Amino acid sequence: MADGSVYVYGMTLLSTIHQLKAKFPSADGYQEIQNTFVIPGGEAANCAIVLKNLDIPVTLDGCFLGDSTAEPLLAYLQNRGVDCSLLHHHPGFPGWRDIVFCDGHTRTVFGWFVDYLFGGRKFWNKPDESAVKSAKCVALDPFFGSESEEAARLCQKHHTNYVTIDSRFDTVIAQGAKAIVCSQEFLDREYPGIEYQTLLKQYQSVCSGLVIFTFGDKPVLYGFSQTAIRTFQPYKITVADTLGAGDTFRAGIVYGVLKGWSDAEIVRFASAAAAVSCLRFPSVYEPPTLAEITELVNSRSD
Repeated sequence: MADGSVYVYGMTLLSTIHQLKAKFPSADGYQEIQNTFVIPGGEAANCAIVLKNLDIPVTLDGCFLGDSTAEPLLAYLQNRGVDCSLLHHHPGFPGWRDIVFCDGHTRTVFGWFVDYLFGGRKFWNKPDESAVKSAKCVALDPFFGSESEEAARLCQKHHTNYVTIDSRFDTVIAQGAKAIVCSQEFLDREYPGIEYQTLLKQYQSVCSGLVIFTFGDKPVLYGFSQTAIRTFQPYKITVADTLGAGDTFRAGIVYGVLKGWSDAEIVRFASAAAAVSCLRFPSVYEPPTLAEITELVNSRSD
């Protein structure tokens, strides 16, 4: 891993993505499949692909590669220029996979995540301390229990900034992050009934970095420490699909942190990156370019 690159630790899997011609059907219903793609997925892999497309060197770590996923994942990711030297094939393990149905407005996911994450065996690597130490920034997924917490502690030990997602405010991962992005899906599941601004203030009171709440096409809420909560209205676009938008948003936050931008600049750029990703299907197959994101940012004066 080259000094100054981004170390991405988290979820990498092989996704089978079906694009439906119309709305996802109700029980016992039917819908026609328009297109099918078999490509990398997962929060970490998507973030890595987007960052590399923005000309940021990136090393990917986390999930074991499986018997049915190792070859296609390595071929795709290495062709995109992602450093996969820390990913290891675990013989006898089928591999992290999911099946996703997208209808342009929703995505419905089927997988084996509960079994693999909580079934008693760990199908992921421990974080690499040398990679954390040499990284300019870390993109950290919180899904791997004590190993994700260890990655956060290693970042703090080596004074390496990290950007994470969907972590409760009482965790070491959330509290030490340079920036944390929480989705509405996560907030509603973990903190049902709590008003969002009240909850963001609770995060601000214990987190040392920028806290961002996202709500799809509704205004982003964000704030740093005890500063006032600010909002940002996402860009108005014609949505082709929302799959990968959150992962692209996180990649945009990492990019802004690397550039040393202000909180407002970081959120503006990340929102534009996510918006561009929603213009095509699937977004990670053709990730946003810096020129596209910059053009969208410059289209508004706020």
